[in-house]
Amino acid sequence: MRLSRRISRQRSMRLGVVALFGVCGVACSFIALLVDASLTTMAIVQVPILASGVLTFFAPTDRMDARWFHLLPVLIAVEAMLVMFVLAPNGGAVAPIVALNGPLVCFVMERRWEIRAHLLLSTLALLVPVVAGATDQESTVIVFGVIAVMWTVGLGVGHVWRYAEDQAAQLAQLARHDPLTGLANRRSLEDQMAYELTRHVRNGRPLSVLVLDLNGFKAVNDTLGHQAGDELLRAAAAALNGAVREQDTVARQGGDEFCVLLPESGPREAERLVSIVKTALAGVDAGGHPLRAAVGRATFPGDGLGAEDLLACADARQREDKPGISRRDQVGTREAVA
Repeated sequence: MRLSRRISRQRSMRLGVVALFGVCGVACSFIALLVDASLTTMAIVQVPILASGVLTFFAPTDRMDARWFHLLPVLIAVEAMLVMFVLAPNGGAVAPIVALNGPLVCFVMERRWEIRAHLLLSTLALLVPVVAGATDQESTVIVFGVIAVMWTVGLGVGHVWRYAEDQAAQLAQLARHDPLTGLANRRSLEDQMAYELTRHVRNGRPLSVLVLDLNGFKAVNDTLGHQAGDELLRAAAAALNGAVREQDTVARQGGDEFCVLLPESGPREAERLVSIVKTALAGVDAGGHPLRAAVGRATFPGDGLGAEDLLACADARQREDKPGISRRDQVGTREAVA
């Protein structure tokens, strides 16, 4: 979550931003004392900075767009520019405060062009007093040094921040998806089933689930090696994804076991999709032979009211669909399901 969103929801984060303005105010006061500025000058310096801090803390951010906090670096840059004019020709001593905008915009902004735009704005705010002749030679050197530091730190922090976010996104992807096939994993399937069951109970609509495993997968693994087995699993996953509807969820439960969640589907629609799935998998090459699958289906509410009941029913019917199963075993399976 972006810093701006955290600020908008947590008072402790807003306190951090207020502290940032406080540091700016104290620094400006210290500089003003060093150059023997009058009380009026110090008031001109302090009032906008303190007002910005108070506004940040008490603003009703829970009802405001988090992008409101994009104003923070703008306020800091503009206030620093005004202070440089007030403390001329010694205002360059205030310029280091603007260097804080480098890391600040990297946390608040979401796009790289936004970061560069705010860094450019801060740069222009520092250059205006220089161009206007409001800084002496020493202050001008400080300003250009601050600009270099601001861009270096800003872009550097931005790169590290983006890398950390990319890593977090990858970990989140791995936590909910099967790394081999890219399909949803068991945890993701459980969450999706819980959501869909709640929705279908509320709407009184049917929901179906398919459970399947690949016939002969072990033989491919044993004869052609695990790499060929992995390729077969990836090809089967691609075939399943291509066969189901956009609203369906395909998951790999482990090994060669897959599951397909079919929202808004009754027994007839589920049976039709069983045929489509088997046809799609038959187009996959399994060691020189068409890939076959044993598929079982279950429908809410007729075959069960919960996820465990539905999966158990579908799994039992999937075992019935396996080649070579005896009639006696089929009868026992039906009795177990009943």
